[in-house]
Amino acid sequence: MNKKLLGLAIIGLTFLQINYTQPVSADSLNEIKVQQDRTEQEIQTLQEDVNATVEEANTINETLGALNESIDEKENDIKKTETNISEQEEVVSERMDQARERLKSLQVNETSQNVVLALLKSESIADMFNRIVVISRLTDASNEQIEIAEEEVQKLADLKEELVNSRQDLEKEQDEALAQKNELDHKVASLQEMIQENQVQLSALSKKESEENARIKKENEEVSISSSSTSNASETKQESTTNQQSTKKQESKKQSTKQPNKSSSTVKETTKKESKPAQTTGRTLRVQATGYSTQQPGLSTHTRMGIDLRVNPRVIAVDPSVIPLGSMVEVEGKGVYIAGDTGGAINGNIIDIHFSTVAEALQWGRRNITVRILD
Repeated sequence: MNKKLLGLAIIGLTFLQINYTQPVSADSLNEIKVQQDRTEQEIQTLQEDVNATVEEANTINETLGALNESIDEKENDIKKTETNISEQEEVVSERMDQARERLKSLQVNETSQNVVLALLKSESIADMFNRIVVISRLTDASNEQIEIAEEEVQKLADLKEELVNSRQDLEKEQDEALAQKNELDHKVASLQEMIQENQVQLSALSKKESEENARIKKENEEVSISSSSTSNASETKQESTTNQQSTKKQESKKQSTKQPNKSSSTVKETTKKESKPAQTTGRTLRVQATGYSTQQPGLSTHTRMGIDLRVNPRVIAVDPSVIPLGSMVEVEGKGVYIAGDTGGAINGNIIDIHFSTVAEALQWGRRNITVRILD
């Protein structure tokens, strides 16, 4: 009787052990799942911030392009004005020389005497006054031309000063835009670093989840084996008490036939170790760039990184061994793009630039350009 109670107690303890172990593991798995969901949400939020920052940086790039064109125009206007000033100064100099020569001739020849005689031959005071006015006008004509030329020189000088001031204002705006662009580049790099950290954390959580599942599976198998062994042992004891008249040979035979085969399963785990890309910040590459569009037949609307090209079309496909996935890349003549896709034909220094329409992709064609990896 006592042996029967002992067997029942062992079975009860085994049952309690099974019920006690399961909830703890379930809670641990739920916690891991919550952390995974939280990390994935954080990555998505950071990616949206990256997209918004890239759009802002592209707007500043367009502003910088317009400012550069305006500065070049002002520079050309300044050069033209300087040329006009030089030409007008030559005109003033020529007119001054002409007036100087005219004064010399009046002093040397008999013109002055003729002027005096003309005045003396006046029939009246009014006639003399009129003759004096005519002579004065003839004399002042050259002086007036000189003054006009000098005024023109001054106007051109004032125009040059205005152009120089305007160019300085544009250069100031250009410096401010460059400072904003650098700030946005740093912000994008920081966001990308945070995304990478979250991806590492997500990978660690996935590994932890796999280990927890393997541990639960192993514990369940061990509990199952232990329960089977205990059950068989109790049955053996009960049979030995009721069959005391059996021979030792039969008991040993029964025990050997009833003894269970203990087996344990092993769980093999394979984890992928993430390799950090080499430092590439600021590196420039000469690449061959082709254009493609998600509107082309047979192409997916989502990239390898899960980016929806209909929402964020500024994506390039790269060879990850050359340009790491997730990097922000400044494309010559186009602005900043995300290295968010790959392709079977993209090996080495080759990239594919995504365009919103097929017409834009065909117009781009294939070109050799320079790109700069920002992070």
